Amino acid sequence: MKKLILISTLLFSFNCWALSDYQPYDETANAQNDIADAINLAEKTDKYILLEMGGNWCPDCRTLGEYFAREDIKSWLDERFIVVAVDVGEWDKNLDIAERYGNPISEGIPSLVVLDAEGNLEFATLAGELATARNMSGDDLIEWLKTKIQPILD
Repeated sequence: MKKLILISTLLFSFNCWALSDYQPYDETANAQNDIADAINLAEKTDKYILLEMGGNWCPDCRTLGEYFAREDIKSWLDERFIVVAVDVGEWDKNLDIAERYGNPISEGIPSLVVLDAEGNLEFATLAGELATARNMSGDDLIEWLKTKIQPILD
C-alpha cells in the first residue's frame, strides 16, 4: 500500500512539472516580413522593436513566451516595443536573422534583440542570459527587463 501511495504521489508531482501546450512561435510566419512590418510600425509609433528568438520545442522559450503574455509584463512591453517572435526551429530556421544581429542564439535560446525604430541594433542577449528562463519567475523577468533593457531606452 505504501508503494502505491508513493507511486501515485510521484505521478501527480510529475504532472505539476509538465510544460503547458503554449507555443509562442508561429512556425509558418515569415520572420523577414514580420520584422519589416515591425520597423514600419515602430517608425509611426515611436517604439522600439523586440525580437524574441527561440523555438516551440524549447522549455525556456515557452516559459519566456508565457511570461511575455502575463498582463503586467505584456503591458510593459507593449508600451515600449513592437514584439516579433522569430522561430529558429531546431537551429535550422531564420539563422540569417540571428547572424544579422550578432548571433544571440549561439549561447542558447530564448534570445532577445532590441532594435531602434529604424532597425538598428541596440541590444542583444549575447551570453545566453535567458537560456534558463524556466528558472526565473515572472517577477524576476520584469526586474531583469527593467534593469537590462530600460536603460537602453532612456
